[in-house]
Amino acid sequence: MPPALPVLGLDLGATLTKIAFRQGELHTERWPSRDLDAVRARIVELAPRRIVMTGGGAAVLGASAPFAAATSVSEFEAWSLGAATLAAEEGLVLPARHLLVSAGTGTSVLVVEGGSAVRAGGTGLGGGTLVGLGKLLVGAASFAELSALAARGSRGSVDLLVGDVYSQGAPIPAHLTASNFAKLASTEPADLAHALVGLVGENIALVCAGIARLAGTDTVVLGGTTLAENPALVEVLTQTLGLTGLAAWFLRRGAYCGAVGALVAGERIAHGDSERGCPG
Repeated sequence: MPPALPVLGLDLGATLTKIAFRQGELHTERWPSRDLDAVRARIVELAPRRIVMTGGGAAVLGASAPFAAATSVSEFEAWSLGAATLAAEEGLVLPARHLLVSAGTGTSVLVVEGGSAVRAGGTGLGGGTLVGLGKLLVGAASFAELSALAARGSRGSVDLLVGDVYSQGAPIPAHLTASNFAKLASTEPADLAHALVGLVGENIALVCAGIARLAGTDTVVLGGTTLAENPALVEVLTQTLGLTGLAAWFLRRGAYCGAVGALVAGERIAHGDSERGCPG
């Protein structure tokens, strides 16, 4: 049996619960947030000496779980710590000031500078929007099914483009969206799914662009479960952010920023206890 973990980080989101721990290398796992029994069982199996939690569901799990040494860290601090750790793992050096985007069930945008993170805005558009409207529009039973459909679709036959409005002399590039879902030349499920991803992605990118201008940065670092295995959304975000003059950096394990940040916060606490001679 492996030795007990020194620290376990948990991020309890509205849809998914993520955990992070080290056994030599960094490990990350996730479960549906509705299945807290499975999360508790995994924690018991790992037997961590210290647990640090973040996310909206942290209070629920903490109140009902028989765990010692469980503490919480703010979601924004956890995301900042986790993004920096995962970026370093990928060999990326984050700018001193940048935007950090948490694309989950909804979307939060943080301004990160000097190790501090402040929420500067966001939008209710996110993975929850894709799942809900995907079920209504195309009968997609899951986020994975919607993402797969979108990857095969073409939203140019669903959205009204600038080129559809201006035959010539368009004031902005002809391939840009003039109005989402306004053409509907196709109602094929794949095309509708791609158009839905376009609507969500473009609006997230435009929210980021406005905040980036106010914050004086041109770098947007993106993570969150909504981006995982969703190449169509990554493409829309990359293109739209690029058109506004922003560089988009996607973290490969960005879905786990919160959990990894909670882990790092716990490791710092444990290190401080060790220096003071306190039990871990």
